[in-house]
Amino acid sequence: MKNCLVYHAQLFNNLFRLTAVVVLICMLSLVSFSTAFADAHEAGGETAEEKPMEEKPKITGWFQIDVDSLGTYFLVGASHPLSGGLSFDSNIYVNDHLGEFDMGVTFPVIANDSMALLLTPMLGVGFNYTSPDGPYALYPQIFAILPAGKIFGFHWTISTISSIFDDQSLNELYNRTYFTYALNDIVAVGPQFESVLGLGDGGGLWALNFGGRINIGYGENNTLGIYVGYETKKDEGQTGLTGRMNFTRRW
Repeated sequence: MKNCLVYHAQLFNNLFRLTAVVVLICMLSLVSFSTAFADAHEAGGETAEEKPMEEKPKITGWFQIDVDSLGTYFLVGASHPLSGGLSFDSNIYVNDHLGEFDMGVTFPVIANDSMALLLTPMLGVGFNYTSPDGPYALYPQIFAILPAGKIFGFHWTISTISSIFDDQSLNELYNRTYFTYALNDIVAVGPQFESVLGLGDGGGLWALNFGGRINIGYGENNTLGIYVGYETKKDEGQTGLTGRMNFTRRW
């Protein structure tokens, strides 16, 4: 009887993993189909009305390499314009044998000549490629971007939900917020705050650090970012000095 229950539990777990992946693929397919259908419908309407062909919005992309407590990892993403100021965004995260794919939609909450507020809710799925055992975590997350003249604001909240694939693991919630002020066309400085919160039994505040950030322009569309902070949840004997370095290229 016990073996039978274990077998059914494992079968349910595998089916749940497969369902999670299928749902993500279906979401991506639906968005891609909707975009293609909208483009085709718009093109057909222009032909019927004999309107001049308008230039299609450009797809923008970015590449980033980071070095911090997680090691050295790479991120690549793109934004596909939709109608009404919306865009479909996707990116991948690669760290050694770990891989993550995220997708979501960006929409403007505020958009005028002096400032804008953009929100991007996303959902990601992560894989550990050292073993053929399906996904190991889901990543619901949201980005908030605030360009306002010389001031730039950034916020990111991401939750790592791994307990649905491994009941022995702990879920966590990560937050990162910073604001910078552009001193000139090359240098921008400002404060940054980060935290990691473990969820459920055995959780708690795992990390809490704050400090200063500097963004340096490295030519057109290139930015070097350096964050130096103080970790309040340090062990005895540690200085608490922490931070991150990253390089971002946009096109």
